[in-house]
Amino acid sequence: MVFVTGGTGLVGARLIFDLINKGEKVTALKRAGTPHNKFSSLISFYTNNTEAIEKRINWVEGELSDFENLIDIIPEGSKVYHCAAKISFNPKLSSHIIETNVEGTANLVNVCLLKNVVKLCHVSSIGALGGKINGRQINEETPWSPSGKSAYSLSKYYSELEVWRGMAEGLSAVIVNPSVILGAGNWSQGSSQLFSMISKGLKYYTLGTSSYVDVRDVTKAMIMLMDSDIEGERFLLASDTLSYKSLFTKIAESIQVKPPYKYATKFITGLAFRFEKIKSGILRREPKITRQTHTISHTCDNYAGTKIIDELNFSYTPIAETISFIGNCFVKSHKAK
Repeated sequence: MVFVTGGTGLVGARLIFDLINKGEKVTALKRAGTPHNKFSSLISFYTNNTEAIEKRINWVEGELSDFENLIDIIPEGSKVYHCAAKISFNPKLSSHIIETNVEGTANLVNVCLLKNVVKLCHVSSIGALGGKINGRQINEETPWSPSGKSAYSLSKYYSELEVWRGMAEGLSAVIVNPSVILGAGNWSQGSSQLFSMISKGLKYYTLGTSSYVDVRDVTKAMIMLMDSDIEGERFLLASDTLSYKSLFTKIAESIQVKPPYKYATKFITGLAFRFEKIKSGILRREPKITRQTHTISHTCDNYAGTKIIDELNFSYTPIAETISFIGNCFVKSHKAK
């Protein structure tokens, strides 16, 4: 028996798809009121028979903040994949993001200990890793520093501490730290939103860099780690490092539109996030750019995802192939409308 949190998210949905195809019995947690079609729309990019997959999932409703409910719904002796997390770079939600993600992980870890789960796989983030030192690649051992970290990154770091605490108390667990995850999904959220933005004529790019990984590689790595004897370790998942200009250009090519062509300096993005702060306050909506995303867009980071290659003979999908696949999904989904 397998238990999955965050089953209607980009990673969780693909993970459930892989687990079902592997023959696992899956119980998946979703928040009350979340429509099932959110899951089916995500896996529709991988299969024409979403109904058959849906029928094999035992959906349960609840919140990670509800400790007693978790005791009732997590199967004794199961494998647990923790994919759920609140994501936002809105500074007004900082305290809420940290409290929610850390409390939820702490509750899950405690229930895993009580229910004698076989193993826990916790989905963390590169945000929970240290920053670049003297231009070197960032890896699993890079020393942590909270300086300049977003509330989301801090929440993932403190959530990891709860998992390490669980390990110290006897829990078998592994942690994955994906870089920026690319996958076909909700075109108005997360990294998938880039395809929508560029399709509408995004003009600006920055020269910052980051590392990327295919969502299918993330879930493949998670399952391989859970099926292995490895425990008590973390694994950074990163395929390729690209500049934002290069990423945007590849996305534009995949959907056959004009790529961004104007360089946005720090001054320009600095003005943009300040203007957006005022605008989002008036309209009472999430800001499209914040101080944090302004900073990230000019930061040149490079992550090493080689540990899992060395330990599990793992192979990554080249990001050019990933972008091409997502671009095709984007074009098909919009032609169908």
